[in-house]
Amino acid sequence: MQVSNTTNQYQALQTQQQPITTPVEPKDPTYSNKEIYEASQGNLIRNKDGEIGLTPQGQTNINNSQDAKATEADQAAQEQKDARRGTAVDYLAVSSKKSQAEIYLAVATDGNSGSNNNATADVISELRDVQKQNNAVQAYATYQDNQAQGKPALY
Repeated sequence: MQVSNTTNQYQALQTQQQPITTPVEPKDPTYSNKEIYEASQGNLIRNKDGEIGLTPQGQTNINNSQDAKATEADQAAQEQKDARRGTAVDYLAVSSKKSQAEIYLAVATDGNSGSNNNATADVISELRDVQKQNNAVQAYATYQDNQAQGKPALY
């Protein structure tokens, strides 16, 4: 009698069958106030109702982050304004027969450029307005810094 090297169907079924396990639903973990506080680096805590809310430090951190983003946006806008102003000055230097130094001096001293070209006069006027605005912004920033440092305002 010959014995087969192949397994019969029952043996094949037994090797492929896995025990059936019912999936266990994961239990929603409940964390303590200390764990929540430490995990959020002091920004969140569970309130009396059991809901997670911001701590005063968390609110301050959010406000500081928003202020930093606003400052970055302001700096980017200021860089764009400076680039446009530089382009305007370059235009004046090319279109005018005056030297670039004379144009800068006319803008800085609020002097009359004496140009007959209306476009040049408009650009110079716009540059003066931007310069006045930048001076006001710089003065306000200095005032804010002085207030933050507790220095009295100068009158």
